[in-house]
Amino acid sequence: MSISKSQTEKFGQIFSGSRFIIPSYQRKYSWTEKETKALWQDIEESLKDNMNHFVGTLSFKENKPEGLSTDIVYEIIDGQQRITTLFILLKVLIEKIPDQKIQNDQITAFIGSKGNLRLLPLGEDGEFLNTLLFDFNNINLNAIDKRSQKYMYSAKSTFTALANALSREEIEERIIFIRDRLDVLFFNVTSQAQSVKMFSIINDRGLPLRILDKTKSILMLYSTLHLMESLNDSINLAFEKIFDSYDDILVWRDKLGILGRLEENTIFTQHYYSSRKLFPDTWTNRDGAETIFDNLKKRCEDLKNKPTELNTFITEYLSDFKAFSVSYAQLIKDIQTVPIYQKPFRYLEFTATLYPVLVRLYMQNKLIQLLPLLESIEVRVYKLRGTNPIADMYWLSSQLTENDLTIEEIKAYLISFSEKFVNNHVFETYLDSAIAENRVVKYILSEYCNNNLDIAVYKNLQIEHIFSKDPNYDVSSYGFSKDYEYEKNRIGNLSLLEESINKGLGNLPPVNKITGYLSSVITDTRNLAGEIQKGNYCKPCVDNRRKKIVDFCIDRFKVN
Repeated sequence: MSISKSQTEKFGQIFSGSRFIIPSYQRKYSWTEKETKALWQDIEESLKDNMNHFVGTLSFKENKPEGLSTDIVYEIIDGQQRITTLFILLKVLIEKIPDQKIQNDQITAFIGSKGNLRLLPLGEDGEFLNTLLFDFNNINLNAIDKRSQKYMYSAKSTFTALANALSREEIEERIIFIRDRLDVLFFNVTSQAQSVKMFSIINDRGLPLRILDKTKSILMLYSTLHLMESLNDSINLAFEKIFDSYDDILVWRDKLGILGRLEENTIFTQHYYSSRKLFPDTWTNRDGAETIFDNLKKRCEDLKNKPTELNTFITEYLSDFKAFSVSYAQLIKDIQTVPIYQKPFRYLEFTATLYPVLVRLYMQNKLIQLLPLLESIEVRVYKLRGTNPIADMYWLSSQLTENDLTIEEIKAYLISFSEKFVNNHVFETYLDSAIAENRVVKYILSEYCNNNLDIAVYKNLQIEHIFSKDPNYDVSSYGFSKDYEYEKNRIGNLSLLEESINKGLGNLPPVNKITGYLSSVITDTRNLAGEIQKGNYCKPCVDNRRKKIVDFCIDRFKVN
């Protein structure tokens, strides 16, 4: 069928004689199990209430048939998440039809064939969707490294599980419902300009778009309305890279177990904090994502009657944001393979505030040289002291973007920053206090023991109190006085121990922990067992151990 400029239609009818492609510049498939289950539930409730279900607005750009083909091909402008999910669901249901001829007819009519789908994302996701729909059982889930493909796999798996419980009649009922009773408002636009205007209008009416979609949309709008569409292709290509980079970051975040709170807003804001030169009148280091988006929109609005300046701003913003995103993704990937990255990124885990600086240094091939200094700052300022200075670091990240700073200039700034917040005297004072609950203690002790620990072993380690937190013995006989509540949490009384071993030691005195300590893989803990075995292990021994660890830290995490 041919879709007119705008019409309300049944979902099943649009696939009659039509094919749909998802352009490579669109963001990849991103519906999670939450959204797929919600769609299923909407259909179930509509069936129960005997009502049609409106799935929303979809917009397309019509591409005329090529050669002898009779199929009209529509480029999906907006709505690809919903239409892809429904396409997968329809295939799952059709697979459950027992009559092979009817099943084949339905697949041909609504799904197409392998290599010739009626809905096809361009690029690698298109190849994966073919395999997902026609060769699902041969997919190795562990080999999938694209976030979009994991989500498509999850959608197919979820719908398959839900459909398994249905009878033949219930399967047919749902296929007919999707085909004939899912209502969709279609817009068939004739140009990209028209689609951009419509998309922006939809956005302004309050539909919940994510920050990267909104950013792309507003740039497309100003390019279309004020630059005669001259930057539309550049915007599409740049955001294809940005979307892919963000997806790659999420995949590697999960593999490496870092960046737990990272989201679209994070990468969007971190780029902004390191690109002050692009927003000279509105930039501050405390703006949130929505304010930053408003600043971007205001910048475009201020320049809309100055096409040359508007073109320059959008071009520079696109180029820098793309480069930042691609480098961010590559840095996260490199963590697995570059040995020097392992400990600070995976074991210590840099605070999010440092990432604008880390990424900019990586872009300039300066990160490896400065990593030990940044690691020390993370230990001293962000972890041990527990503060989160942002102004200085965001200023530095923008300086790195605006000026070609030398390694020595950057070092000087970082040293000054550390001296400002945690100089050696302050560092020693913090280390000498009761810090058992501080999250950096585990990292400090792991460095002190000098074991080359596997990440799985490291994450399984716990902080062990040599003299117990709740002792079942008289601590005064070991030289402790009434200030034991303070003394027990100082670093000299702390060691590392595997969780499984630690559980069995309870609140025993040190002499009764020797066997447990000797079974540890941690060299320092086994050595500690030897010291206790000698006898007379008491408070002076703990004090001496504390002094050794503090001296080690002053040298290991030095900043000059």
